[in-house]
Amino acid sequence: MRALVLSHPKATKPGDCFTYDTKYPKPSLPSDDWVLVRIHSIGLNRAELRAREAQPVSIMEYGIFMNEYHPGFPCPPIIGEEFVGEVAEVGKNAAAGGLAVGDRVAGWAYGGGKAHNGSYAEYTICHRLRCWKMGPAAKDVDWDVLGAIPMGLWTAYGAIFSAGMTKPGDTVLVHGATSSVGLWGVLCAKDQGCTVIATTRQESKLQKLKDTGADYVFLESELPQKVKEVAPEGVQCVLELVGLEAVESIAMPVTKRGGVVVKCGILGNAWKYHVGAGLALPGRYLTSWTTLQEDFDWAGKVLVETVEKVKSGKFKKEHFLDAVFDIEQVGEAHEYMEANKATGKVVLHVP
Repeated sequence: MRALVLSHPKATKPGDCFTYDTKYPKPSLPSDDWVLVRIHSIGLNRAELRAREAQPVSIMEYGIFMNEYHPGFPCPPIIGEEFVGEVAEVGKNAAAGGLAVGDRVAGWAYGGGKAHNGSYAEYTICHRLRCWKMGPAAKDVDWDVLGAIPMGLWTAYGAIFSAGMTKPGDTVLVHGATSSVGLWGVLCAKDQGCTVIATTRQESKLQKLKDTGADYVFLESELPQKVKEVAPEGVQCVLELVGLEAVESIAMPVTKRGGVVVKCGILGNAWKYHVGAGLALPGRYLTSWTTLQEDFDWAGKVLVETVEKVKSGKFKKEHFLDAVFDIEQVGEAHEYMEANKATGKVVLHVP
């Protein structure tokens, strides 16, 4: 199969980190709980930028494979967290759970430091609990559009409506809203009847957030004052995607009593932060959310419903898909992400 092999981690240019191998061995199923998927599109995530640099992986990123955690590197030679594609082979237990050859699916591969190779390839293996059918509407949606949906969607939806305990009519602040997760946060919250405040550091991206449906759009430099003006009692939920450094100065001060700050992003690239008193204001809650925490049935239901809304045009691709690169252009795709040029998801196309 074709695969992007992480042959030279930490190389100066992102593209030099990878070797494009057209004869890499196709993976086999580790057990009857797994499926083999022919990948058509790969959604890129910032965790892969870290993996490319051979930085340690958190135990939280192992998900259902926590018992296989090992600190540091080396890692499997193929990184990549998510994918969409067609089931090519299915184990008995996976088949009993409803998966079949030919199904259009989305899944988490957990590549980049975990026990198995990831999704930067033509084929990948996926555990049945991390593989979801996308529903009948998927056949009418382009693969690269589908590739921009799964992980960003569920991270945002789960953070806001599970961890954040948000209800229709509540006010939500999406801090770091031009990321893939941020844009899905805006779309999902508006779809559920919430008032949405969205933020960005770049003035050139303000219009994109307005077009996506945010009720209020502010620059980072206007926070937290502008949020307090439009939500004087505070917001119910802050989807905090910039990082811990923003929790104390922005997120907590604008959260109402009984509200929740959900930390699930590191757009600011600060992986460590001194914990201060401002992280724990009375009556406000700070929690986190990762794709580890999904309710599997709920995640599948949300995915199918979202694909239907994309097909119908309710969710427009230009609101969540930013750029498509061919798999051989992985270096350019990583450079594009690292330069913060994207407003939405960047995907790799696998012809």
